[in-house]
Amino acid sequence: MKQIILLIGVAIAVMSCASFYDVNVTTPPKTYVKPLTIDQNFDISGRFIIKQESKNNYGNFTWVRNNDYEQLNFTTPIGQTVARITIESSLATLTTQDNKTFSGDDLDDLMDDKLGFVLPLNYLHYWIQGVNLPNEPVESKLDNGFMQLGWKVNYLEWTDPNHPKIVECTKDDLTIKLLINW
Repeated sequence: MKQIILLIGVAIAVMSCASFYDVNVTTPPKTYVKPLTIDQNFDISGRFIIKQESKNNYGNFTWVRNNDYEQLNFTTPIGQTVARITIESSLATLTTQDNKTFSGDDLDDLMDDKLGFVLPLNYLHYWIQGVNLPNEPVESKLDNGFMQLGWKVNYLEWTDPNHPKIVECTKDDLTIKLLINW
């Protein structure tokens, strides 16, 4: 009996997650308007999907950013840790699913080598708040976002005027979609 209840619970969790991962926006998002303020420090959570030509990764995330400390955790839909990224005093540490830890000053190289993709963490903390990087040119404005540094950043839904709810970032064959709980 316990196994049946567990299977039903897992099925419900997977179905609720799938609704986000396969979301098709049927009503157009509001026209992009740059928020007036951003938070340098935040503590957010949500769901993610990272699509590549060869594979897709999806699950949940938590992201804490506080002064010189940053930690981003990725878990499967049922809560198993997939990866943990910690940045402290410009030193990046990546802990993988099998609990192996790698450190270095180039987070992009660590992610590419150990995860098979690179998240634009140097920029993403701006983009998830609805703003472009302040010292980099915007290549083009889009109805629901902008292009910057070769990334197409679209805001698919907003929680309020200063907090995007669903952000999609695309570059080459990599698409990152985040559903953010502020």
